[in-house]
Amino acid sequence: MNIHSYSRRIVCPFKSQIVILVTALLMSVSPAAAAPPDAPVMSVQFFEAVPGGLDVDVAAAIVASDALIHTPEGDFVGSEGAGQFAATLQESFSNVSFATQEPSVVGDFATVRWTMTGIHSGSYHGLQATGADVSVDGIAILRFDDLAIVEQWIAYDRLSVMIQIQSYESCGVDCLRPGGNR
Repeated sequence: MNIHSYSRRIVCPFKSQIVILVTALLMSVSPAAAAPPDAPVMSVQFFEAVPGGLDVDVAAAIVASDALIHTPEGDFVGSEGAGQFAATLQESFSNVSFATQEPSVVGDFATVRWTMTGIHSGSYHGLQATGADVSVDGIAILRFDDLAIVEQWIAYDRLSVMIQIQSYESCGVDCLRPGGNR
């Protein structure tokens, strides 16, 4: 067992617990404002159309121009920032898709769990394209005003993605064949 495998077991579950705790706290102290009735649809639509499809028109329709989007890749602002975040994923991974679970809405917050899949076809944090299939689970907390998403906290495990890429890189296609090293 290398140190990365060990640290991932400790840090990632702890990180998930922190995200869940922050979500619970944010939802418990949410103001009297409520998310729009179509907040669940908008939450799912964001992941399927923006980072999953690079649809800037959808981003402009559902993300406020001054929205703050906090991601492991950095902070982005507004629908233009949502497009920049999507472009960073699309540059590193082809065939990106998001499978979402039913969002939970409380007050003006929505929480949605998702799984991103794609093929590592471009540079990702210094790792050159390998063709590796990657999959990562994530969670997003979205805050709404009456009409749009005004803030998001997106969390996923970048280390897991990097480990999947490095594992594929060191093992190669032979691991995918029956009787391979997997």
